[in-house]
Amino acid sequence: MSSIISVVGKSLRPRVLIVADSLALPRDDVAYEHTWPGMLEERLPAITWINRAQRLSTSERLNDEGNQGADCLEFYHPDLVVLQLGICDCAPRVLHKRTAAYVYRLPFGLGWRLSSWLETWRGRKASNCLVPLAAYERNLRDYLMRAAAQDVRVIALSTPPTSRLMASKNPLIGQQIDAYNEVLGHLEVDFPHLRVLSPFLDAALIDELFVDDGYHLNEQGARRIAAALEPLVCEALERHMIV
Repeated sequence: MSSIISVVGKSLRPRVLIVADSLALPRDDVAYEHTWPGMLEERLPAITWINRAQRLSTSERLNDEGNQGADCLEFYHPDLVVLQLGICDCAPRVLHKRTAAYVYRLPFGLGWRLSSWLETWRGRKASNCLVPLAAYERNLRDYLMRAAAQDVRVIALSTPPTSRLMASKNPLIGQQIDAYNEVLGHLEVDFPHLRVLSPFLDAALIDELFVDDGYHLNEQGARRIAAALEPLVCEALERHMIV
């Protein structure tokens, strides 16, 4: 891959690349300036923020997107990467992704009705998550090795604890979140350039940090992330003698 990526000198302005899922994106009820990337852009305007958040993102994109993952790292020559991935990887689902690819194509809405019936009858299964735990760890390890080769520091946001509403819809989600967050802790030990940030560990009223779906962050939840990230971003860039 490196043979076809042009070597471009880093910008005089520090670059922070955000690779995230929908938790870093606006919604009908959350304006962009009320997301944590929007807040950090306003708080730290001397930094070039590259927001590559995408809905339904999993860790698979880290090493696949673009040219063997270059769209998530090398093409942007970042000084720092902030990751927020994991919930779409680990969430228990009604159908395995291979089965779902066929079922949801059934005509007359039969696939969705079958899925709804299965969810009522047997619920969601952790084994149907999009990215199994071992694959999640492998994806992150491969990415962190590439980041180390580029001398790029990485801050990974752990997945927030589940709200009561989310847990009522997906009862196994809590244990899945804990297991995938534990992987981040192990990786932080193995990779000195990785810092894991858990802004919600001491949140007493976790349900107040989400919009009505009990999953996506509201302004208050996003502000909590931005406040926790801001000093770490500044520290990471100072170590690179950029700011």
